[in-house]
Amino acid sequence: MDKIVDVTGGKGGSAYLLLGEEKTALVDCGMAYCASTLISNIKQALNNKILNYILISHSHYDHIGAIPYIKEEWPASQVLGAEHAKRTFTRPNALIAIRRLSEEAAKIYGADDIKKYDDELLKVDTIIRDGDIVDLGGVSVKVIETPGHTKCSLSFWVNNETLFPSESTGYMSQSGKIYPSFITSYSDAMDSIHKCEKLNPRFIISPHFGLVNKSDTNDYWKNCILAMEETKEFILRLAEQGYDEEEIFIEYEKTFRDEYSRSEQPFNAFKLNIQPMIKTILNTWLIQQKVI
Repeated sequence: MDKIVDVTGGKGGSAYLLLGEEKTALVDCGMAYCASTLISNIKQALNNKILNYILISHSHYDHIGAIPYIKEEWPASQVLGAEHAKRTFTRPNALIAIRRLSEEAAKIYGADDIKKYDDELLKVDTIIRDGDIVDLGGVSVKVIETPGHTKCSLSFWVNNETLFPSESTGYMSQSGKIYPSFITSYSDAMDSIHKCEKLNPRFIISPHFGLVNKSDTNDYWKNCILAMEETKEFILRLAEQGYDEEEIFIEYEKTFRDEYSRSEQPFNAFKLNIQPMIKTILNTWLIQQKVI
Protein backbone atom coordinates (compact mmCIF):
# COMPACT_ATOMS: atom_id res chain seq x y z
CA MET A 1 0.00 0.00 0.00
CA ASP A 2 2.97 2.37 0.41
CA LYS A 3 3.25 2.46 -3.40
CA ILE A 4 -0.36 3.65 -3.75
CA VAL A 5 -1.08 7.35 -3.19
CA ASP A 6 -4.49 9.01 -3.08
CA VAL A 7 -4.20 12.06 -5.37
CA THR A 8 -7.93 12.81 -5.71
CA GLY A 9 -8.51 16.39 -6.80
CA GLY A 10 -12.05 16.94 -5.56
CA LYS A 11 -15.48 15.51 -4.83
CA GLY A 12 -17.27 13.22 -7.25
CA GLY A 13 -14.44 11.03 -8.48
CA SER A 14 -11.29 9.49 -7.03
CA ALA A 15 -7.77 9.04 -8.40
CA TYR A 16 -4.85 6.95 -7.15
CA LEU A 17 -1.22 7.05 -8.22
CA LEU A 18 0.80 3.82 -8.40
CA LEU A 19 4.51 4.39 -7.89
CA GLY A 20 6.65 1.68 -9.45
CA GLU A 21 10.42 1.64 -9.40
CA GLU A 22 10.55 2.15 -13.17
CA LYS A 23 7.16 3.57 -14.17
CA THR A 24 4.06 5.19 -12.71
CA ALA A 25 0.33 4.85 -13.37
CA LEU A 26 -2.81 6.74 -12.41
CA VAL A 27 -5.97 4.75 -11.68
CA ASP A 28 -8.85 6.94 -12.89
CA CYS A 29 -8.64 10.72 -12.67
CA GLY A 30 -11.94 12.15 -11.47
CA MET A 31 -13.85 15.07 -12.93
CA ALA A 32 -12.74 17.89 -15.19
CA TYR A 33 -13.54 20.70 -12.75
CA CYS A 34 -10.83 19.64 -10.25
CA ALA A 35 -8.10 18.77 -12.78
CA SER A 36 -5.71 21.50 -11.63
CA THR A 37 -5.77 20.25 -8.03
CA LEU A 38 -5.37 16.68 -9.23
CA ILE A 39 -2.34 17.58 -11.33
CA SER A 40 -0.79 19.44 -8.41
CA ASN A 41 -1.30 16.38 -6.19
CA ILE A 42 0.21 14.10 -8.83
CA LYS A 43 3.29 16.28 -9.23
CA GLN A 44 3.88 16.31 -5.50
CA ALA A 45 3.56 12.50 -5.29
CA LEU A 46 5.71 11.90 -8.38
CA ASN A 47 8.60 13.86 -6.90
CA ASN A 48 10.14 14.68 -10.30
CA LYS A 49 9.20 11.33 -11.88
CA ILE A 50 7.02 11.30 -15.01
CA LEU A 51 3.52 9.90 -15.38
CA ASN A 52 3.58 6.93 -17.76
CA TYR A 53 0.05 5.51 -17.74
CA ILE A 54 -3.56 6.46 -17.01
CA LEU A 55 -5.62 3.35 -16.28
CA ILE A 56 -9.34 3.96 -16.68
CA SER A 57 -11.91 1.73 -15.01
CA HIS A 58 -14.60 2.83 -17.50
CA SER A 59 -15.64 5.71 -19.74
CA HIS A 60 -17.97 7.73 -17.48
CA TYR A 61 -17.23 11.44 -17.09
CA ASP A 62 -16.58 11.27 -13.35
CA HIS A 63 -13.72 8.81 -13.92
CA ILE A 64 -12.10 10.27 -17.05
CA GLY A 65 -12.92 13.99 -17.02
CA ALA A 66 -9.37 15.15 -16.25
CA ILE A 67 -7.68 13.12 -19.00
CA PRO A 68 -7.26 16.01 -21.49
CA TYR A 69 -5.59 18.20 -18.88
CA ILE A 70 -3.30 15.39 -17.76
CA LYS A 71 -2.32 14.76 -21.38
CA GLU A 72 -1.45 18.45 -21.74
CA GLU A 73 0.83 18.19 -18.70
CA TRP A 74 2.33 14.78 -19.59
CA PRO A 75 1.91 14.38 -23.38
CA ALA A 76 3.79 11.06 -23.44
CA SER A 77 1.47 9.42 -20.92
CA GLN A 78 -0.63 6.60 -22.34
CA VAL A 79 -4.33 6.06 -21.58
CA LEU A 80 -5.04 2.35 -21.07
CA GLY A 81 -8.64 1.16 -21.23
CA ALA A 82 -11.08 -1.38 -22.60
CA GLU A 83 -11.86 -1.73 -26.30
CA HIS A 84 -15.43 -0.54 -25.73
CA ALA A 85 -14.13 2.59 -23.99
CA LYS A 86 -11.91 3.31 -26.99
CA ARG A 87 -14.97 3.13 -29.26
CA THR A 88 -17.00 5.30 -26.89
CA PHE A 89 -14.51 8.17 -27.15
CA THR A 90 -14.86 8.18 -30.95
CA ARG A 91 -18.61 8.90 -30.76
CA PRO A 92 -19.50 12.61 -31.07
CA ASN A 93 -22.63 12.21 -28.91
CA ALA A 94 -20.61 10.60 -26.12
CA LEU A 95 -18.05 13.43 -26.19
CA ILE A 96 -20.87 16.00 -26.06
CA ALA A 97 -22.46 14.21 -23.08
CA ILE A 98 -19.13 14.02 -21.22
CA ARG A 99 -18.56 17.74 -21.70
CA ARG A 100 -22.12 18.64 -20.65
CA LEU A 101 -22.00 16.48 -17.52
CA SER A 102 -18.56 17.85 -16.64
CA GLU A 103 -19.87 21.42 -16.90
CA GLU A 104 -22.91 20.57 -14.77
CA ALA A 105 -20.70 18.95 -12.13
CA ALA A 106 -18.52 22.06 -11.91
CA LYS A 107 -21.58 24.15 -11.04
CA ILE A 108 -22.88 21.59 -8.54
CA TYR A 109 -19.55 21.49 -6.70
CA GLY A 110 -19.22 25.27 -6.68
CA ALA A 111 -16.26 25.45 -9.05
CA ASP A 112 -15.59 27.85 -11.89
CA ASP A 113 -16.52 26.67 -15.35
CA ILE A 114 -14.22 23.94 -16.63
CA LYS A 115 -11.13 24.96 -18.56
CA LYS A 116 -11.39 24.49 -22.32
CA TYR A 117 -9.98 21.22 -23.62
CA ASP A 118 -9.47 19.42 -26.92
CA ASP A 119 -11.73 16.40 -27.48
CA GLU A 120 -8.87 14.82 -29.43
CA LEU A 121 -7.04 14.31 -26.12
CA LEU A 122 -9.92 12.26 -24.72
CA LYS A 123 -9.08 8.83 -26.08
CA VAL A 124 -7.76 5.38 -25.23
CA ASP A 125 -4.22 4.99 -26.57
CA THR A 126 -3.80 1.30 -25.76
CA ILE A 127 -6.48 -1.36 -25.33
CA ILE A 128 -6.07 -3.63 -22.30
CA ARG A 129 -7.91 -6.91 -21.74
CA ASP A 130 -8.60 -9.47 -19.05
CA GLY A 131 -5.36 -10.97 -17.74
CA ASP A 132 -3.07 -8.30 -19.16
CA ILE A 133 -0.25 -7.21 -16.84
CA VAL A 134 1.03 -3.65 -16.57
CA ASP A 135 4.51 -3.88 -15.02
CA LEU A 136 5.69 -0.70 -13.32
CA GLY A 137 8.76 -2.28 -11.73
CA GLY A 138 8.06 -3.66 -8.28
CA VAL A 139 4.38 -2.87 -8.82
CA SER A 140 2.37 -5.20 -11.01
CA VAL A 141 -1.17 -4.40 -12.16
CA LYS A 142 -3.36 -7.19 -13.51
CA VAL A 143 -6.38 -6.22 -15.60
CA ILE A 144 -9.68 -7.84 -14.61
CA GLU A 145 -12.65 -7.43 -16.94
CA THR A 146 -15.70 -6.80 -14.74
CA PRO A 147 -18.68 -5.66 -16.86
CA GLY A 148 -22.11 -4.82 -15.51
CA HIS A 149 -21.86 -1.12 -14.71
CA THR A 150 -20.70 -0.53 -18.28
CA LYS A 151 -19.50 -2.84 -21.03
CA CYS A 152 -16.02 -1.36 -20.62
CA SER A 153 -15.66 -1.74 -16.83
CA LEU A 154 -12.25 -2.92 -15.63
CA SER A 155 -10.89 -3.72 -12.18
CA PHE A 156 -7.21 -3.50 -11.29
CA TRP A 157 -5.40 -6.10 -9.14
CA VAL A 158 -2.20 -4.63 -7.71
CA ASN A 159 0.61 -6.90 -6.49
CA ASN A 160 -1.87 -9.70 -5.77
CA GLU A 161 -3.09 -7.95 -2.63
CA THR A 162 -4.85 -4.67 -3.41
CA LEU A 163 -7.96 -4.53 -5.60
CA PHE A 164 -9.51 -1.54 -7.30
CA PRO A 165 -12.90 -3.11 -8.08
CA SER A 166 -14.92 -1.50 -10.84
CA GLU A 167 -18.26 0.13 -10.14
CA SER A 168 -19.93 -3.01 -11.50
CA THR A 169 -19.46 -4.51 -8.04
CA GLY A 170 -21.10 -1.49 -6.39
CA TYR A 171 -19.66 1.35 -4.35
CA MET A 172 -19.49 2.12 -0.67
CA SER A 173 -20.98 5.31 0.74
CA GLN A 174 -19.26 7.19 3.54
CA SER A 175 -22.08 5.79 5.70
CA GLY A 176 -20.70 2.29 5.06
CA LYS A 177 -23.69 1.27 2.95
CA ILE A 178 -23.06 -0.46 -0.37
CA TYR A 179 -24.96 0.79 -3.41
CA PRO A 180 -25.30 -1.38 -6.54
CA SER A 181 -24.63 0.06 -9.99
CA PHE A 182 -25.52 -2.51 -12.65
CA ILE A 183 -26.40 -0.15 -15.51
CA THR A 184 -25.90 -2.59 -18.41
CA SER A 185 -26.45 -6.02 -16.86
CA TYR A 186 -27.51 -7.42 -13.50
CA SER A 187 -26.12 -10.89 -14.23
CA ASP A 188 -22.79 -9.53 -15.50
CA ALA A 189 -22.45 -7.37 -12.40
CA MET A 190 -23.16 -10.32 -10.12
CA ASP A 191 -20.57 -12.40 -11.99
CA SER A 192 -18.08 -9.54 -11.57
CA ILE A 193 -18.66 -9.49 -7.81
CA HIS A 194 -17.95 -13.21 -7.57
CA LYS A 195 -14.88 -12.82 -9.79
CA CYS A 196 -13.45 -10.15 -7.49
CA GLU A 197 -14.40 -12.06 -4.34
CA LYS A 198 -12.38 -15.09 -5.51
CA LEU A 199 -9.24 -12.94 -5.57
CA ASN A 200 -9.59 -12.56 -1.80
CA PRO A 201 -7.87 -9.15 -1.72
CA ARG A 202 -6.15 -8.00 1.42
CA PHE A 203 -7.03 -4.39 0.62
CA ILE A 204 -10.07 -3.04 -1.27
CA ILE A 205 -10.20 0.49 -2.69
CA SER A 206 -13.90 0.98 -3.35
CA PRO A 207 -15.04 3.33 -6.14
CA HIS A 208 -15.92 6.83 -4.87
CA PHE A 209 -14.99 5.78 -1.32
CA GLY A 210 -11.37 4.79 -1.06
CA LEU A 211 -9.65 2.26 1.17
CA VAL A 212 -12.17 0.04 2.89
CA ASN A 213 -11.64 -0.36 6.64
CA LYS A 214 -10.10 -3.65 7.67
CA SER A 215 -13.21 -4.47 9.72
CA ASP A 216 -15.42 -4.08 6.63
CA THR A 217 -13.23 -6.03 4.19
CA ASN A 218 -14.39 -9.53 5.17
CA ASP A 219 -18.07 -8.73 4.58
CA TYR A 220 -17.55 -6.42 1.62
CA TRP A 221 -18.52 -8.86 -1.14
CA LYS A 222 -21.42 -10.30 0.84
CA ASN A 223 -22.77 -6.77 1.25
CA CYS A 224 -22.32 -6.09 -2.46
CA ILE A 225 -24.41 -9.15 -3.27
CA LEU A 226 -27.06 -8.24 -0.69
CA ALA A 227 -27.33 -4.74 -2.15
CA MET A 228 -27.84 -6.20 -5.63
CA GLU A 229 -30.51 -8.62 -4.45
CA GLU A 230 -32.29 -6.00 -2.33
CA THR A 231 -32.50 -3.61 -5.28
CA LYS A 232 -33.76 -6.30 -7.65
CA GLU A 233 -36.43 -7.47 -5.19
CA PHE A 234 -37.54 -3.87 -4.54
CA ILE A 235 -37.94 -3.11 -8.25
CA LEU A 236 -39.79 -6.34 -9.01
CA ARG A 237 -42.12 -5.96 -6.04
CA LEU A 238 -43.23 -2.53 -7.20
CA ALA A 239 -43.51 -3.67 -10.82
CA GLU A 240 -45.80 -6.50 -9.77
CA GLN A 241 -47.93 -3.90 -7.95
CA GLY A 242 -48.35 -1.98 -11.21
CA TYR A 243 -45.77 0.81 -10.73
CA ASP A 244 -44.22 2.16 -13.94
CA GLU A 245 -40.51 2.99 -14.34
CA GLU A 246 -40.79 6.61 -13.21
CA GLU A 247 -42.87 5.67 -10.17
CA ILE A 248 -40.37 2.97 -9.22
CA PHE A 249 -37.54 5.51 -9.48
CA ILE A 250 -39.37 7.94 -7.18
CA GLU A 251 -39.93 5.21 -4.58
CA TYR A 252 -36.35 3.97 -4.90
CA GLU A 253 -35.01 7.48 -4.31
CA LYS A 254 -37.19 7.86 -1.22
CA THR A 255 -36.21 4.48 0.19
CA PHE A 256 -32.52 4.15 -0.56
CA ARG A 257 -31.08 7.66 -0.85
CA ASP A 258 -29.90 8.84 2.55
CA GLU A 259 -28.14 12.08 3.56
CA TYR A 260 -24.74 10.62 2.71
CA SER A 261 -25.84 9.64 -0.78
CA ARG A 262 -27.28 13.10 -1.39
CA SER A 263 -24.05 14.80 -0.32
CA GLU A 264 -21.84 12.43 -2.33
CA GLN A 265 -23.72 12.23 -5.62
CA PRO A 266 -25.66 14.95 -7.50
CA PHE A 267 -29.31 14.08 -8.19
CA ASN A 268 -28.85 13.95 -11.97
CA ALA A 269 -25.91 11.55 -11.63
CA PHE A 270 -27.96 9.42 -9.23
CA LYS A 271 -30.83 9.36 -11.72
CA LEU A 272 -28.53 8.46 -14.62
CA ASN A 273 -27.39 5.40 -12.66
CA ILE A 274 -30.70 4.24 -11.18
CA GLN A 275 -33.01 4.56 -14.17
CA PRO A 276 -31.00 2.14 -16.35
CA MET A 277 -30.85 -0.30 -13.41
CA ILE A 278 -34.63 -0.24 -13.17
CA LYS A 279 -34.97 -0.74 -16.91
CA THR A 280 -32.45 -3.61 -16.87
CA ILE A 281 -34.42 -5.48 -14.20
CA LEU A 282 -37.82 -4.81 -15.80
CA ASN A 283 -36.67 -5.88 -19.28
CA THR A 284 -35.43 -9.20 -17.90
CA TRP A 285 -38.64 -9.64 -15.90
CA LEU A 286 -40.83 -8.91 -18.94
CA ILE A 287 -38.93 -11.45 -21.01
CA GLN A 288 -39.42 -14.04 -18.29
CA GLN A 289 -43.11 -13.20 -18.21
CA LYS A 290 -43.17 -13.61 -22.00
CA VAL A 291 -44.60 -10.16 -22.41
CA ILE A 292 -41.97 -9.26 -25.00
